[in-house]
Amino acid sequence: MFLGDGRCTVEVADGTIVGFGFKPFLDDARTIELIEDEHSPVLPGVFYTRVAGASFHDDALRLAHFAAGQHVEIRPEPANPVDRNALAVFGGGVRVGYIPAPIAKLLAPSGTRAGRGTVMMEWSTNGVRHDIWILGSMRVALDLAAEE
Repeated sequence: MFLGDGRCTVEVADGTIVGFGFKPFLDDARTIELIEDEHSPVLPGVFYTRVAGASFHDDALRLAHFAAGQHVEIRPEPANPVDRNALAVFGGGVRVGYIPAPIAKLLAPSGTRAGRGTVMMEWSTNGVRHDIWILGSMRVALDLAAEE
């Protein structure tokens, strides 16, 4: 994986919602921007997605552990009463949300795998983070590099 554009910022509508982070791309031979798709992973075992349920953990989301460029852990929660395939996203030991259910079901049926990821984009309104997107992997090691 490459961070083709390095750091980037995105303003939405009237400028009150701001995105900050990195645009992930596949390697040079397959240079296409990775986009969010809640129905399938980007590559086998690799996904780029918005963290679901982060709005319910807004205090945790404001912690430095969830800023763009920070690493996160992805842990299965097979005893989760809502979804036995649930994959929780943790930073600094604090849960902030979940991998969307359709992706979690494909990647870790019945909570069989743990993974790692990196916060690629953070979204904020008036300087308060309210959403994050992560690039993660359940089966392969990710090697992120910025183009020079």
